[in-house]
Amino acid sequence: MDTTYLVEIRLSRTKWRIKKTIEEIGQLFGVSEWTELHPHVTLYGPLILREGVTDPQMLDAIGTAAARFDPVPFLLEGWEKRDGMHGSVIAFSVQPSESLRQLTRDIATVLAPLTESQNTYDADPDRKWFHVTIANRLSSAQASAVYRGLTGIGEISGGQEPVPRESPGLLRRFLPGPLTVTVPAEKNRSIPPLLLDETGIRITVMKEMTILAEYDLIEKRWFPAGHRHSSEPWRRALVRYRHHAGLEHRDPEPPHPDDIFVIADLHLGHANIIRYCSRPFLFADCREMDHVLIKNWNYSLGPKNRIYYLGDLRYGPAAGTAAEYRRKLRGDIVFIRGNHDDDMAGIAGSVEIGYDGMKFLMIHDPADAPEGYAGWVIHGHHHNNDLRHYPFISFTGRRVNVSAEVVGYRPISLREIVRLIGERGASGDLSPVLLRP
Repeated sequence: MDTTYLVEIRLSRTKWRIKKTIEEIGQLFGVSEWTELHPHVTLYGPLILREGVTDPQMLDAIGTAAARFDPVPFLLEGWEKRDGMHGSVIAFSVQPSESLRQLTRDIATVLAPLTESQNTYDADPDRKWFHVTIANRLSSAQASAVYRGLTGIGEISGGQEPVPRESPGLLRRFLPGPLTVTVPAEKNRSIPPLLLDETGIRITVMKEMTILAEYDLIEKRWFPAGHRHSSEPWRRALVRYRHHAGLEHRDPEPPHPDDIFVIADLHLGHANIIRYCSRPFLFADCREMDHVLIKNWNYSLGPKNRIYYLGDLRYGPAAGTAAEYRRKLRGDIVFIRGNHDDDMAGIAGSVEIGYDGMKFLMIHDPADAPEGYAGWVIHGHHHNNDLRHYPFISFTGRRVNVSAEVVGYRPISLREIVRLIGERGASGDLSPVLLRP
């Protein structure tokens, strides 16, 4: 029997969140035995090697194609259902970047002469379905029931399914055909649709059920071992990724002396936040996370720059005291109370300031802002857990989310915020900005 291979990108930062969501869906809808154990985006395959082609030849071809690519970003957003030869699939929608699309094309080009693919998309990669499988090999009735429960669509009485709810400017969902099974719409309240940013750091080649090798898109070389996301090689890969993506300062960046900065939700000492909010650190290694977040803060500010800290400085029994962390942070700090903060001397519930002709309300939870506030609300609290409603910049809501994950784990200046709002406003494009550029 021929050996089967698969070329994929396994999830990295979002792996825990996605696996947890898959488990919840499996349990809620009774499809656990068909759920995906290792969430990934397929780049090519499943495939078999043509006669005479060896594993090293295949890896060399992939490495040649991948060498000109840096880590490839993409978004995970909402749900999809498709029917195939081996049953129906429920999946997370993936909105690929152009670099991910081109990487897929190039890998298809170099592998076509060496392999026989069992995936029809590989012959025409421009039509490729980018997704992360939740459950596959389902009956059409099972998949339809799960899909209807997840999208919140009620009972279907025949004809085409109504269009699922979606956010403007995000990935359009695939629309399946008529449904035949009724699932109470209230089930979707338990699992809201995710909207998460992810980045492919390594290309994984599977040989049957085992990892053959992984190609690191930063180091430009193959790793035959060290694939576990709890390993030291993976920790070093995350360090390289943070440096490459600008999420960890390597040197101080002297600011303008008049700059005013904002950031929220550092959650220093909180190991579980790494999983909950898909932070680019080895799970449970909050010491490294704390070191990077404090360094990013101190490398962004001068000693006299003012910074408004919008709540939730530390969390959990393993964390240091607020006073200990305050002593490590430079700048003229104005602390605003978050829901996880203890009372500290001088801490405020909210602060209103004017800057460059604009009015800003600094507050932790935007729900606590006055209804109909005439200026812009700068807030934290939501992290990157609800980017659909609380993106970095919401022009319709006149809100700016400065949770650490959303602004790149480093303080952002009001000068930069005002510039971004002005540029987008002048262009007439009022769609949300999900993350700090």
